[in-house]
Amino acid sequence: QLQASLTYIRDSDIYITPHENFIPHAVRPPCVGIKDGPIQREPLMGGSYISKLAVTVIVFVQLQKYEASIMGDTVTSKKGVLDICDDIETALNHNLMGISGLQDAFCVSSTSSEMFGDNRETLQRKQLTFTYEIHK
Repeated sequence: QLQASLTYIRDSDIYITPHENFIPHAVRPPCVGIKDGPIQREPLMGGSYISKLAVTVIVFVQLQKYEASIMGDTVTSKKGVLDICDDIETALNHNLMGISGLQDAFCVSSTSSEMFGDNRETLQRKQLTFTYEIHK
């Protein structure tokens, strides 16, 4: 869904990640990592249950100008982390993606944006946590 919705980010720059801080070598910013999170199960009557699955979506934008990495740059039309996060929420909130039993999908929290990187490359990042609720 993100590859179809975030057309300004290369498909290969939207990836499943083993850790929130990991960016594969071939990936270029802006990029989006997707990390699985904890699963909570709640039993219901009749042997059914609700599973709440957490997924963290991490947005990375290269830091050119401090404010532009957060707010976007109107001169170059490049999006900042806030713009990209808004687009991700639009794409994923309440999107059941045709998954059987999926009842709800919603961004339940987001972190503040923060600087990330080292001497060679500095990025701005922001993390969104989505909860997917499945009834079985």
